[in-house]
Amino acid sequence: MRLAKLRHNAGARVQQIEVRVEHDHIQRITTARPLAAIAELIWNAYDADATEVRIELQKGQLTGLGGILVTDNGTGIPLDTIEGSFQKLGGSWKRPGTKTTGGRVVHGEKGQGRFKAFSLGDSVAWTSNHGGQRFTIFGHKSNLKNFELSEPVATISNGCTVAILEVVKDFEIWAANGFADRVRDVFALQLYHDPSFRIVYDGVAVDAREAIDSIEPYPIVVEQGGRTLEATLDIVEWKKPVDRKLMLCLPGRFSFYEMPPGIQARGFEFTAYLTAEHFQQLADNRAEGLVELDSASNALIEAAKARLREHFRTKEVARSRDKIQEWVEAAIYPYEGATADPIEINERQLFDVVALNLADYSIEFDKSPPKQKKLVLQLIKAAIETGATNLLSILEKVIDLPKERQDELADLLRKTSLTAVINAAKAVTDRLEFLKALQMLVLDPKSKRQLLERSQLHRIIAQETWIFGEQFNLVNDDQDLTSVLRSHIDLLGGEREEQEANEPVLDADGKAAIVDLMLSARIPTPTDDERRHLVVELKRPLQPLNEDVLGQIRKYAKAVALDARFQHCNVEWDFVAISNEFTRGAELEARMAGKPRGLIMELDDPIKIRVWAKTWGQIIQEAEGRLTFYKRRLEYQASDEEALGYLRSIDSAYLSDAVKARIAELDREEASEDEAEAEPSA
Repeated sequence: MRLAKLRHNAGARVQQIEVRVEHDHIQRITTARPLAAIAELIWNAYDADATEVRIELQKGQLTGLGGILVTDNGTGIPLDTIEGSFQKLGGSWKRPGTKTTGGRVVHGEKGQGRFKAFSLGDSVAWTSNHGGQRFTIFGHKSNLKNFELSEPVATISNGCTVAILEVVKDFEIWAANGFADRVRDVFALQLYHDPSFRIVYDGVAVDAREAIDSIEPYPIVVEQGGRTLEATLDIVEWKKPVDRKLMLCLPGRFSFYEMPPGIQARGFEFTAYLTAEHFQQLADNRAEGLVELDSASNALIEAAKARLREHFRTKEVARSRDKIQEWVEAAIYPYEGATADPIEINERQLFDVVALNLADYSIEFDKSPPKQKKLVLQLIKAAIETGATNLLSILEKVIDLPKERQDELADLLRKTSLTAVINAAKAVTDRLEFLKALQMLVLDPKSKRQLLERSQLHRIIAQETWIFGEQFNLVNDDQDLTSVLRSHIDLLGGEREEQEANEPVLDADGKAAIVDLMLSARIPTPTDDERRHLVVELKRPLQPLNEDVLGQIRKYAKAVALDARFQHCNVEWDFVAISNEFTRGAELEARMAGKPRGLIMELDDPIKIRVWAKTWGQIIQEAEGRLTFYKRRLEYQASDEEALGYLRSIDSAYLSDAVKARIAELDREEASEDEAEAEPSA
């Protein structure tokens, strides 16, 4: 093997070189990580004006990794500098700012670099070709204070070979392990700016110039502890995937420490290099390994992260604008023109977030034909309009986005306030449209004559019980008072015997009574055991609230008041009859002195009961009042067209013929508009 031959050539030793430093200090240096150790050997070659450095890994007989060979074509080590450079740590000729014969800024490590090789193997041999002489310096980890120098022989070549033998561990540093990419990250700036410099690692040419898309430098200035710290941040963006890192660098942009960048930059592949004189001061004091514990360094790092965020926010805006413009020009973007509607503005913003993430995450989407892209974008738009929670189902079942990408996008949507804004706005606008639709059903002259009570109006209101208050939940629908009693007992925890609940409940005339709706709500209290029940009696629009209707709702209330099974101190009851208008006599009853309008009866003993008579106008006005704040903030006013759009979504059997005719007319108008848009222009 070539490594064995180099070890043999180091046999003619004629001189001992003693290192004048404490052994424990050398020991600390020899615990470097593999990347740092290999990087130091490459830096040494770079400082020797090498144009090519080759790192060869050789398999061992008993282990996967048997030896490491680093060869360069630089100037080599001058024989007359050996004693000075190997005898004393800190005595290296390389000082910050020093330049090589070829004009390169050197990587000064104060003579520590050569000892880091011992973190990889127990023995290291440096064979130097310089000035017509070849010689080998050999050291062993068991005696790091003594190196051996061989007798020089004649040569015509230049360069240096470092052979690391007796490898201490089967390190995973093969190119197949991705280690060549890690070497590329360390030397990216040198490889990019100096085309004469080349690295071949484990047979792989370390590519930076072709792989780098751009490099953007930024000055960093921070005030810390009464002093001004300056640094330069170089942001390297790659054309291919990389492990994103923030690299800390000594002057000359020599990286010595890597860390996560600590920012989110969706879809961007980058490495950031932060260079500062302050880091050199840490290195001079042998404290560079403690950089994350240094307050001044942390101030620079945080400033660099802030600059990184700003850089990629700007890039994201520009890239998003370009991608959306590309979709617009291809006629596949599902929105047209500008909008002042605050809901649509939020919907568009959320759409852009999702669609741009999809374009980044899914190569298949980006490569798909325009018609398929258009369909996918329309599906996303439809999902956002009907409720952003439908998005993930579409991404999974229709677009077939991989599971890990779905999880990432789900996390993004959870963190995106736009999702909550749109869901809340959608709920409010849906309710405003329902109220407009209800006005159309019960107040339109034609519709109110046709609308039926139980088969139509009742069925619609049963699905929108929020109109009576957010706190209420539907308990009974078109059932008798006996069923109301069972529900009442169940809600209180079933305190009474089942047999009691099965005994029929009769009204004041001794008859069974059917109520339209029973709703129930908890009343917020420290014990959370108080409830409010609401019994609703609906009347078709043509049936006014007269004395008979008021008498009917009073009978229901009295039946509850007189039946001991309903009596519970923690329950309040409200009964309400609703229609379009009062008769003159009934209206007088709904105007009790000193009482809210519409209250026609009130009992406190044995249980609290209130009986109301209200028009649909009052009910709608009260519901709109609860939505006023949101309505104003959204600047939204539901139109007849939106109301008809809502009514399209419910069972047509619940609608009057007049409303069905208006929906059909709207459908015809929209179809004509679609046909006109589809016709080719002259």
